[in-house]
Amino acid sequence: MKAEEDFHKDLDAIAEAFKANVKIEDRKYLLKTYPQCFVAREAVDFLVQSGAAASRQDAVELGRALQQTSFLFEHVTRDHQFSDEYLFFRFLDEGERGTLKVDNQTGETVEWSKLLSPKISSTEHDRLWQPKFRAPDFENLHPKDVHVASQMWPMDTYNTTLLNHVHPPDWQDPKANNGKDGSSTYDLVVIGGGTGGLISASGSSGCRCQSCLD
Repeated sequence: MKAEEDFHKDLDAIAEAFKANVKIEDRKYLLKTYPQCFVAREAVDFLVQSGAAASRQDAVELGRALQQTSFLFEHVTRDHQFSDEYLFFRFLDEGERGTLKVDNQTGETVEWSKLLSPKISSTEHDRLWQPKFRAPDFENLHPKDVHVASQMWPMDTYNTTLLNHVHPPDWQDPKANNGKDGSSTYDLVVIGGGTGGLISASGSSGCRCQSCLD
């Protein structure tokens, strides 16, 4: 636990220095301009020169930790991981992509394993013919998460890991784009042109023409 806390503190310090020193500017590629971004290769240079990483390979691993653990930045088209290449990345605003719920007492992100009944000890488990799996503690679960927890069985390591990835408990929604009229909107992408996709696209756009409804 102590080692994990120290890791996150060190990563936070590196993230602050990274954001303060990596060169940000508008960049052009194939006649398209990408505003206020940095070049991954230049960021690798900084991590090595500042002493945060011992080698360029270590710098890439550190950069990926900043990208995937701290959610500090993302590729401008969200197509690449951080690497030692001429790729453009942009910093993310706080909460822009949504955030994991954080336990105010421990400072750790809330995972499904923390919402389950106590784990059976190894000695007790050895005496059981049929293994017992942990069940959700619905009293400590956000109401919007109860349904998915009640439909998942067994609540073992594999399924709780799956839920952490596809349905994090008490997920904090990303910040909406605030319009001049005070309204809040989100970008929406509809994948698929089946019955559900067409109705979703038509309804979300506000379109009521007969061709869309058909």
